[in-house]
Amino acid sequence: MLIEATQQHIPDIVELVNLSYRSQDLRGWTSEADVIEGDRISAQQLQDLFITDSKILLWFDAAELIACVHVQKHKDQAYIGMLTTHPQWQNQGLGKQVLQFAEDFAQTNFAVTGFKMSVLSCRTELIEFYLRRGYLPTGETEDYPIDANVGQPLFENIRLLHLVKRI
Repeated sequence: MLIEATQQHIPDIVELVNLSYRSQDLRGWTSEADVIEGDRISAQQLQDLFITDSKILLWFDAAELIACVHVQKHKDQAYIGMLTTHPQWQNQGLGKQVLQFAEDFAQTNFAVTGFKMSVLSCRTELIEFYLRRGYLPTGETEDYPIDANVGQPLFENIRLLHLVKRI
C-alpha cells in the first residue's frame, strides 16, 4: 500500500530512516554505518519537510512501513531524497520501484523536467545504482553537512556528490 505521509507518521519514518541508514545491527547494502555515525534524521528535521511542493511517500506491507522517499519541487526539477528501504526488504527490487514511483509522482504533480539528488561520494555501489537508472554526476560536490546535525563522518573528505537526470 502506498500513501502520502502525514505528521502522524513522523515517529515511524524517523525509525525506518535511522534503522536503514545507520543501524549497527541490521545492515542492508545501503547502510552508512561504516562511514557516518549518529542519526540520519530527527523528528524535527522530518517535520520541516512538510511544506508546499514537498511530499514524503510511504510504502507499507500490511501495517509495516517498509520504504519511503522524499520528493520536493525546486524550480523545474524535483529533488529526490531520503530514499529508504527497510534492510529486510532490500535486494528485492523495491528500491527501484520506489525511485520510479517518486519520479512518476514528481512528473505528474510538479510538472518537472528533471530530477536531482545528493549521494555520499564514498558510496560507489549506491552511485552505480543511480547511474544504471539514468542519473549522471553534475561534477559538483560539497562538504558533508556536519552542521546540519545528520551524523558525523568517521573519515575525512566525505563529500556529497550531486546527480541529475533529465526527462
